[in-house]
Amino acid sequence: MRVNQVIIFALLTMLSAPAALQAQTVTAAAGFRVGLGPEGVATDGASVFVANQFSNTVTKLRASDGSAVGTYAVGHRPVAVAFDGAFFWVANYLSNNVMKLDTSGAIVGTYAVGEGPGGLFATNGNIWVANRNSDTVTKLRASDGLTLGTYEVGLRPVSMTTDGEHIYVTNNNSDSVTKLNASNGVVVGTFAVGDGPFGIAFDGSSLWVANFGSSNVMKLSPDGMLAGTFKAGDGPLAAVFSAGVVYVVNNGGDSVTKLSVDGTNLGSIAVDDLRSERLIRPLKSFVGRGLPAFSLWREAIFSQRSAPSIFSSRRFVEP
Repeated sequence: MRVNQVIIFALLTMLSAPAALQAQTVTAAAGFRVGLGPEGVATDGASVFVANQFSNTVTKLRASDGSAVGTYAVGHRPVAVAFDGAFFWVANYLSNNVMKLDTSGAIVGTYAVGEGPGGLFATNGNIWVANRNSDTVTKLRASDGLTLGTYEVGLRPVSMTTDGEHIYVTNNNSDSVTKLNASNGVVVGTFAVGDGPFGIAFDGSSLWVANFGSSNVMKLSPDGMLAGTFKAGDGPLAAVFSAGVVYVVNNGGDSVTKLSVDGTNLGSIAVDDLRSERLIRPLKSFVGRGLPAFSLWREAIFSQRSAPSIFSSRRFVEP
């Protein structure tokens, strides 16, 4: 029997707690049933939208208590969600398009992108889409979905971040990060990183890349100079920066590693075994802290299925 839930951990309160408390293990606060294979999460602060990849739907939850508000049909295999400040965007991996939804769940637009859209990033009035099967990123204008450009990157682009002027893209099968001008998509650099880079974050001065196959994170300057390599747990999947701390979500290690910006290990937050319970366990992020809401929720999604597991390989072969 498949369990399809979203489990929220009390990371929000941990961030404002004393250091001694932060070192303690975090336990599950609540579980919320959604559709089949929840894979992407985003919030506007009041509601949480969850992409259910095997139900071809998104579920809307009330952020305050996790109660279900509605479920809405989208495209084929939705795997990512982003919020642009007014609308939600859903990447439909097998439909090769993205959909724009208002906060009531109504579809207000559908826009063709590249093959296998699997990553979304909203910034500066634009939506960036990582097309995993065409090795490109597409830039859309958020106001009307107009395609502003499609740009070649490395093999199997997965995640994106920005320093305000550039977009950085992790290329999972090229073991690299591509740096693009945000204004015109011109590639200004490609940086070698570890094995199977997945998540990426910017801390205001440096980039942090989670290398899934290397079980580490790398700290890079915006020009790609290596500033350090730091051990994480097994299968680091995502990196999120908040209030001077880099949080690294470890899939295989069922934990979150905490690093200071100089790479000092600040300990880890242990969570329950994800795969054995076939649960979807995102981590609640930082509502009300002036940060992208629920960024850890969105990034730390663990998609479970009966067999085979997408985590049977050190590289992800599916979204």
